[in-house]
Amino acid sequence: MSMRRIAVIGLGDAGLGIHIPALAALRDVTVVGACDPDPERRLRAGERWGIPGFETTEELLSTEPEVVVVATPPALHAGHVIAALGSGAHVICEKPLAGSLIEVDRIAEAARRSGRLVVPNHEFRMMPIFEAVLAAVKERGPVRLVDARQLFGRAPGTEAGWRGGLLRRTLFEAGVHLVDLALALFGERPAGVMASISSAGGRPGTDAVVVATLDFGADRLAHLELSRIHPGRTRYLELRADTETTSLFASYGGRARLVAGLEGRRSALRLEIGASGLAWSEEGDRRRTIARNGRRPRRSATGRLLARALAAIVEGGAPPISLEEARAGLEVVAACYRSAELGQRIALGHEHDAHLAALDLAAPADR
Repeated sequence: MSMRRIAVIGLGDAGLGIHIPALAALRDVTVVGACDPDPERRLRAGERWGIPGFETTEELLSTEPEVVVVATPPALHAGHVIAALGSGAHVICEKPLAGSLIEVDRIAEAARRSGRLVVPNHEFRMMPIFEAVLAAVKERGPVRLVDARQLFGRAPGTEAGWRGGLLRRTLFEAGVHLVDLALALFGERPAGVMASISSAGGRPGTDAVVVATLDFGADRLAHLELSRIHPGRTRYLELRADTETTSLFASYGGRARLVAGLEGRRSALRLEIGASGLAWSEEGDRRRTIARNGRRPRRSATGRLLARALAAIVEGGAPPISLEEARAGLEVVAACYRSAELGQRIALGHEHDAHLAALDLAAPADR
């Protein structure tokens, strides 16, 4: 890979905590600057990583970076991505890609005009546990059922910063990972969605609890369950994908399991540990570990996505995640909110639903 001049917009949890450390671990990469309106964050980036800090995007883009990482809140993504494309840079953007489908289409048009690449950072696909499940599905046949869950005890509005201010925090900002993995496992967009959403007695209009069914046709379904009022142990992302012969599982967030006694007709004594995530397969009574995450899985997965994105930019190949895939995921998210609002199934692929396209997914709760 040739020398790449990288700039970072946004020095919050994603920019300073994930992207800059991931970039620092890559060879032949120079971070030429980072911008953030907060002077303390700029100081931290300079002291820890030796990166020049800029207050505005315009100042940062004047350094003529070849690639810009956008790690700002989702409501700002479209403006920052389009500005970076206009400066002649390729872009790697944090998820969710934008606050509405209209904004995604504006980004796609700007990318087409500039001849530059935009790569969304859906880094969960790059984690070893989810990568192993995706690979096993390709090997063992089509998926019939996907079950994905995300369970937290952190009610909407209780988080600090922009995330706590979102009206649609649970599915749009965090649950987009579940949607993206479901679409990747089926290899296509669903034909329709049906969803129910509850504020669970909290701030009106927030999505404290989400239950959604994605219908992929031919008797193939995905079930998504997300809760921000879960009183038990946090389950950051639990995934099951059933093929005709095998159930494939991935548990992100740490798991330890001691098996002693009988499994079917066989005796068993086994300790399974995945400190940052574990994936396994089950065929009847047979259970086999297929992957484990390493330390700091989000950072390492982002590093892998950055490396693949930069390789695609240099070599002209396909990016690890496409704009079209990111748009499909946000279309499903928007359709879930629309379905819950109307109390009916929403068919996808119909351009007449202007409300769906214009729905402001990144709207603040106090609007």
